[in-house]
Amino acid sequence: MMIGVFAFGNIEAQVTMKDPVSFKLKNGIEVVVAENIGMGKVFASVKIEGEDLDSNGAVSGVLTNILTEGTSVRSKAVFAGSQKEIAPKISVTADEANVAADADDFENAFLVVASALQEPVIDQIILDQVNKTTKQAVSLAEVTTFYNKQITPSRTYITIAGNISLAQAKALAKKAFGEWKGNSETSIAR
Repeated sequence: MMIGVFAFGNIEAQVTMKDPVSFKLKNGIEVVVAENIGMGKVFASVKIEGEDLDSNGAVSGVLTNILTEGTSVRSKAVFAGSQKEIAPKISVTADEANVAADADDFENAFLVVASALQEPVIDQIILDQVNKTTKQAVSLAEVTTFYNKQITPSRTYITIAGNISLAQAKALAKKAFGEWKGNSETSIAR
């Protein structure tokens, strides 16, 4: 009998999965939302299409390291003091960013990812540290040019799935990425 109740509970949680819905932000970013209320977790993937990363492997690798260093408004250690047993998982690379978090933590984690992609601190000091660590010799001009070409709204697609309503996901996508117009050389190198 107990197994039957448990199995019914699992079926009930799966029934709340809705068909994915897509929409576009004003800046052209396509967003797909798969609502699964009751799941407890939310996952997001921000995919950046474009440049062949293999042909720019060194620059892409250095940029990935820079993107994980923190931003002009958010620290990479934003969840380091979390009292939760499992803090949100965030990863950012030159072509993709991912978030996995409890529903309560998702908004903050998603905003960290948005900030990492839109507001990285790319300057000579950080570049020198990353070049030393990665044993590369990539110039600031190479990194900023690659960043400005690669990480733009026109190349960005977002997927959000889990314990989030379509209305919440729309509002959060607009808050995080809706005003993003692209990158300018002067706003990146500090």
